[in-house]
Amino acid sequence: MNEERGKGGRGMGKNRIEALTDAIFAVAMTLLVLDIKPPGELRFESSAALIEHLATLRHSFVMYVISFFVLAIFWLGHHLQFHFVRHADRTLLWINLAFLLLAGVVPFCTDLVGDHEHLQFPVLLYAANLLALSLLLLLQLRHLVANPGLTDGELTGEAVAHLRRQVALFVLVPLASVAVSFYSPLLGMYLYVVLLVNAFVPGRIDKLTGAAAHDKKPEA
Repeated sequence: MNEERGKGGRGMGKNRIEALTDAIFAVAMTLLVLDIKPPGELRFESSAALIEHLATLRHSFVMYVISFFVLAIFWLGHHLQFHFVRHADRTLLWINLAFLLLAGVVPFCTDLVGDHEHLQFPVLLYAANLLALSLLLLLQLRHLVANPGLTDGELTGEAVAHLRRQVALFVLVPLASVAVSFYSPLLGMYLYVVLLVNAFVPGRIDKLTGAAAHDKKPEA
């Protein structure tokens, strides 16, 4: 019944999905910092000794920064797609629940790669997690294209093409990370910096979403 209402241009509201998404991503991004283990019971006699100890946590700090921005990038990718959503159906709800389930696993994978920087398996697990997130974004986009009633027809072919290219990068970087990890697991993880660089470069999709928002403004 919900899907039929969505196809007809009416369905469940999207606000609760967006609120839950924001909450889950906020919790996951906060949990990342817990992977950086403080000195605990250790006591240092000098600032130099403390700084030397903190230097041993360098990889954990770097992984915190990378994973924080990786989560931010996936949140942004989800946000851009939902910019075009007007109504939700049951299928869209379950796609988003699966997406949030996997987003919540990112802190666990980050902890593994932070504590075992010399091992390849944590890198593979981290990449598999991001690949699954990317595939769910593609599945969501495909569902929106197949059900234009959920977007009120505002998801144009040009916007779809740009959104697909964005998710394609989300797929290519983890695959490249896996390939590089056979040579160096550490270098494989640092390859995710490519995603960060791309995220701060304005793209055509920003203009498309801006135009769509302008078109929705009520006339004076």
